[in-house]
Amino acid sequence: MRFDPADGSKPTQATVKTGNLASPPQKNPQREGFRFDGWTLDGQPFDFQTPILQDTTLTARWAKATDWTLSPNHGPSSGARLTLSPPNKQEPYYTSIHTANSQFVGLTGDGNIYVWAQDGTPKQVALPAQAPEGFHYLQAAAGSHWQAALGSDQHIYTWTSQQPTPTILDTDRNIRFTSISTSSNRLLAVDQQGRVHNFQASQADSRNMKPTEHSTISLPGQTQATLAVASPSRTLIVDADGQAWSWKPDQAGNTKPSPIMQDQDVRIIQAAALNQGLLLLDADGHTWYLADNATSAKAVNLPESTKASRISASNDQAIITDKDGRLWFWKSGEAPTRADSGNQHYMQAVRIGNEIAALDRQGSLYQWSIDAQGLPGKPAKIDSTTAPTLESASLDGQDLTLSKTGDAWQADVPAHDPGPAVITITGRQDDKPFTKSLNYTVDQPLLRDAQQDSTHTITFDTAGGSQAPQPQQVTYPFGRVQRPYPDPTRNGYEFGGWFIGKIAYDFSKPVTSNLTISAKWTYKDPNNTWKISPDKGSQLGGQQTTITPPTDASGVKFNQVNCSQSPDSFSLAVGSDGNAYAWGGNSYGQLGDGTTTNRTTPVKVKKPAGVSTDFNYMQVSAGWQHSLGLGSDGYVYAWGGNSYGQLGNNTSGSYSAVPVRVRDPASPTDASKGLKAIQVSAGYYHSLAVDKDGNIWAWGLNKNGQLGDNTNNFTEKANPFPKRVQLDSTGANTGLKAIQVSGGGYHSLAIDEDGNTWAWGYNYYGQLGNNTNSEINDKANPNPQKVLLNPTEANTVLKAVQVSGGDSHSLAIDKNGNVWAWGWNRYAQLGTGNVTGQFVANPVPKQVLLDPKVASTGLKAVQVSAGSSHSLAIDENGTTWAWGNNGDGRLGDNTTNLRLSPVKVAASAQHTNSAGSWLNAMQVRAGWQHSLAIDMDGNAKAWGDNSNGQIGNTDAGSLSLVPTPVMFPLQPVITAAKFDTSPGTNLTHVSNSRNVTVVTPAHEPGPVTVSVDYKLGDKVQKPDTSLTYTYKPLGVLPRAGGEGILLALATGMTSMGAVLASRRHRRETQRFLHTSHE
Repeated sequence: MRFDPADGSKPTQATVKTGNLASPPQKNPQREGFRFDGWTLDGQPFDFQTPILQDTTLTARWAKATDWTLSPNHGPSSGARLTLSPPNKQEPYYTSIHTANSQFVGLTGDGNIYVWAQDGTPKQVALPAQAPEGFHYLQAAAGSHWQAALGSDQHIYTWTSQQPTPTILDTDRNIRFTSISTSSNRLLAVDQQGRVHNFQASQADSRNMKPTEHSTISLPGQTQATLAVASPSRTLIVDADGQAWSWKPDQAGNTKPSPIMQDQDVRIIQAAALNQGLLLLDADGHTWYLADNATSAKAVNLPESTKASRISASNDQAIITDKDGRLWFWKSGEAPTRADSGNQHYMQAVRIGNEIAALDRQGSLYQWSIDAQGLPGKPAKIDSTTAPTLESASLDGQDLTLSKTGDAWQADVPAHDPGPAVITITGRQDDKPFTKSLNYTVDQPLLRDAQQDSTHTITFDTAGGSQAPQPQQVTYPFGRVQRPYPDPTRNGYEFGGWFIGKIAYDFSKPVTSNLTISAKWTYKDPNNTWKISPDKGSQLGGQQTTITPPTDASGVKFNQVNCSQSPDSFSLAVGSDGNAYAWGGNSYGQLGDGTTTNRTTPVKVKKPAGVSTDFNYMQVSAGWQHSLGLGSDGYVYAWGGNSYGQLGNNTSGSYSAVPVRVRDPASPTDASKGLKAIQVSAGYYHSLAVDKDGNIWAWGLNKNGQLGDNTNNFTEKANPFPKRVQLDSTGANTGLKAIQVSGGGYHSLAIDEDGNTWAWGYNYYGQLGNNTNSEINDKANPNPQKVLLNPTEANTVLKAVQVSGGDSHSLAIDKNGNVWAWGWNRYAQLGTGNVTGQFVANPVPKQVLLDPKVASTGLKAVQVSAGSSHSLAIDENGTTWAWGNNGDGRLGDNTTNLRLSPVKVAASAQHTNSAGSWLNAMQVRAGWQHSLAIDMDGNAKAWGDNSNGQIGNTDAGSLSLVPTPVMFPLQPVITAAKFDTSPGTNLTHVSNSRNVTVVTPAHEPGPVTVSVDYKLGDKVQKPDTSLTYTYKPLGVLPRAGGEGILLALATGMTSMGAVLASRRHRRETQRFLHTSHE
């Protein structure tokens, strides 16, 4: 018997003897973002009261989980309007239904029970008091005045309408049951030893309705019961071989079951009790009627020799479900007639009076009536859940005023300081109260709202740790928060960095408001260690054991990401621990780890030589084959390719696989000095930086004037140290001052203190936005020029809060949040709804529209990023948009289709329709053929091409059409294990787990050290030697718990009891073969 969780992990197996019932895993499987609906066979609900006759694989069914959502989930400090949307209505997935008197009882695949009257709404039955985590129901049964259920602990629970919470039935707690059934006031239960327990409830007028055990029935010899049902006159028991037995408890002097006469090839698999007699179903789909006092059954034939798949009975009438999903009424002495209208295919049906309740093959419930002529009515679907009602909402204790619009509620957000907040909602659903907490972030004021030369107070909250650092006063736009040193400490916890809510704080950002930045702590679990299980085994070896590595629970997340626009694609990030990380292509040492080896997962960038112990990276930026970093000491560092002096260390040619300091422009020959800056940006072969006074510095290739130094040095010669960007060539006092710069392919962009947008460098495609484009032989534009929205009017300068340079196109966000694009549009990277020729320039900024035909649909954004031939943006609600070239899936919309205008980026591969779900992000970066983001939970995501490992998972060479998590923090990956000096064999990684299984080698008895080889990402680590495995001598057989029992050797034979003469040769043969199913 195999249970396939259908989530990529390894199926589990169980051995079930032929004819017995299977039990599902004790706990339902879990899958993040999904609800487990139940186990299915061939796509249909599986009923665990079905005997297993052959090897069977059951597959988990999953439904996408939904919950209350906030839109938007972040906003300004006041004035935002929230929409609170309820989860999608999700009906239970039923696997069986039962009936007694006027009540229906239904069991769902995830182990819940619902009850309802003929004209009522299903109501969920509570779990027993003190039920353990993961408890659920396996079977349900309906009695005349009470109901019963079999729990996942294999105990029986009962309840009544007066006592609606199930309580455990008073039986020997050591007995485990496998099957239950009810009839009138009786309860029959089969235990694991194949005995039938007969319980009887008190009379209907008694206050005690709880059944009490009257007798226990055992079948002759070694025969074991599987199922049992009771009619008013007798009890029918079905054994594991499909033989039916009759037992009459009130028959004087005869308390032993007797076999029912049935053909040798008939195997009974179901039984249902009528007022008079019983209906039986065999494994071949034939139905049989066993009359009261009869010792053999008569065939009940459906029209056209149709085979049956399920039976149920109530009073004097049965319902037979055939294998085509049709329903039939049957009474003793009458021919079967249709019980359904023929519009559905059903799994099972039951009847109360003139009402039919049926379960279809998708696990849904339907109900209909039978008219006076006996004809079935139209089925109506039964809803088990009701729409939720919202009663109150508050933001960090401040009440919100709710108004309902359609199925959602809206509320205005009161004034609140920037930072994380919690919106608490209360309400009712399905007659139950609920309280939920939704995370909301009050944003820092946008750059367009920030006041020049304003000063803001930054406070630090150590959240239970050591004394908080002193507050800092930071000015806008050139001030930055300084990362406190040393890191705070907290006993028993590990410091994960400084955060605002779930987002790691980016210390390279300008500060626009007062802030509180909090320490993030992760509990140091003393049990989070290397483990081996079992840790004992035979000296002969050959036994499988499982090795589990500890989990990296540091809580470190990235506070920024960046990626290159080169075919040797790579990615960079800064962690909340202050380290820089890199992964992907590394041909020129651009990852900064001291090697030229490609990395498929993040590795630490080495810290520069000679820096102090409190050194951290503040910012990183990726060029074509080189990288830039900004240190906490204020200096600019660079590493990677240096063919044009782009590392700025007064050298050119070759490369550096470790960070080097960019030289001081005033002393380029003095290695002890360097350029200090507050922001850096790497172009293809040139580098840019802004210092604390707003001066722009540039170095590297200047063939197209991309250094903006207003000179005529337009050759491919190197410029190996920084030069100041000049507005003209008259002198040093004409330098351009900026609050942000962005290096494009061979051009540069900047925003000055007044918000004016400037551009210089290569302009063949109009990427400078000045209404001109250079001829192919006139490619240099060394003097910065303003970008104009209307090229005929000088006062229409594009006022921007952010710019981003791509290969040959440019993006900007203006002070109203509108997105503008200009330059190359061969792949629709401008998002204007069309493409232009390969050599066509677009030198005037155009607004990016969600619908190019409707001028009012302008994309409002808080961040943009220009890639080589695609573009990304985050709108004011946090939704991520993409447009342009979609080769290798770099747009993340689960296609490779070129997009002429913005489309939403999918949240994951599970998004299936136009309603979502979509990636909500705090930061995006567009590269060559891949993209990066940090989502609202602070997790790094990547998508597109992964040929160099630039996505940051171990699946290098593949691509991802949707965002996938970057593997960070890195977890141990086990590569080998040695027991003393002998290697283990058959090392196998457990799917969806970090565990491995390994087969032990032979060894002399006694304890040995287990040496585990493992990697973190691509880097081999020092083997772990903390585990011990004990080899037991041959005279000891290990068992669970590590204890053993001595083997007893004996000669001779034990005598065997007589074999029942009534057992057929077929059953004896099966017992000899000991058939089992896995």
